[in-house]
Amino acid sequence: MRLIKAERTTVAMKSVREGSVEHLFQPGLRRALGGPQLVEGLPEIPSVAELDIHEPLHARLSFRDSPAEPLILVGLDNDGQDIAFVVADSTTQLHQLQLTKGPFEYVPGDDALRAELTVSPAGQAPEFEIELFIRRERNDVLHRPLGLRLGEVTIGGRRYALALMRAPGFLTYTLPDDSLGLTLHQLVIDRDGDGVFLTSLYGQTEKLEDEAFWVNEPFLIDGQAYKLSHVSATGDQLVIERSDQTVALAVGFEMPNVTVARLDSTTIDLSTLRGKPVVINWWQTFCPPCITEIPELNELVEKYADRDVEFLAIADNEGPELKQFLEEHPFAYDIALGNDEAVRIFGQGYPRNVILDSDGKVIYDVHGFSSDSTARIDAVIGSLLSEL
Repeated sequence: MRLIKAERTTVAMKSVREGSVEHLFQPGLRRALGGPQLVEGLPEIPSVAELDIHEPLHARLSFRDSPAEPLILVGLDNDGQDIAFVVADSTTQLHQLQLTKGPFEYVPGDDALRAELTVSPAGQAPEFEIELFIRRERNDVLHRPLGLRLGEVTIGGRRYALALMRAPGFLTYTLPDDSLGLTLHQLVIDRDGDGVFLTSLYGQTEKLEDEAFWVNEPFLIDGQAYKLSHVSATGDQLVIERSDQTVALAVGFEMPNVTVARLDSTTIDLSTLRGKPVVINWWQTFCPPCITEIPELNELVEKYADRDVEFLAIADNEGPELKQFLEEHPFAYDIALGNDEAVRIFGQGYPRNVILDSDGKVIYDVHGFSSDSTARIDAVIGSLLSEL
């Protein structure tokens, strides 16, 4: 089906296991993880009271879109071997989990007990499979989805492959409402048709165009804005339609306005910074990668000191902790404190580097840190200045 004018199109998505399609994603799928802390002892549930488990710990999983709260119990059996159980609620029977042990790829050098778990969101919703990572030494239980959805859509006479990935804190693919805040659900579009989904711009030197988008964000294809208007709970069906949105924190769109305050209480309004490139660093003092990149970011400020470029660092911190941090770690950017509006716009992933052109349009937006982050920011600034 061709998508034209204000029409919308429904796309069928098939369910696949992540491990079977890893080759389609570059530089790879490093999915976010979520999970609770382990607590000593056994909970007061009748089906658990007589469980013979040594050095017991437990943690209750929770999901932002479901009342499901499975309880994970871990400990040692009579032979000193790791053992784990799950119970859906106080009325259901214990189910022993099949554990494996091995390297924990998300934290190099760390080991974790692994198990697969099927969770039902509630009611008529389908069951979803998740993978557990139980780390007794770190006192937590992390989890991630095991599946994702793949499909294809025709837009402007061209066919695009799609992938839909669910965030770990959710059991369904349904587009979240405002009360649930920002999610890490992602829609990935093979916009250049090379057969590979570009999941991150980290380490990319030839591409600056995203292929991964948060599901609540608009996206551009051939200069036209589109949006996801519906995603079924199972993720097997989504609806894409044209959008008239022009303002969003997304490449190709006008940056949303936000007003933030410096430590001296003077304010900065993004809308007043038009007419020159604006380089924004969204960060937090408790974020190690944020701290790592500060010295190189300072060098950028020095390099462009005689050019009309605005460097703004917005910290998602309280004033006293930010002031103390800056005494030990000088940051040459214009420093401001984040607020609720800034968090709503930038999210809670750090660092995030955003570059605006002289018209206030987002031309660069990258989450996280990589060894060439500053070099790539430098290249974008240089390109913008050459156009002025």
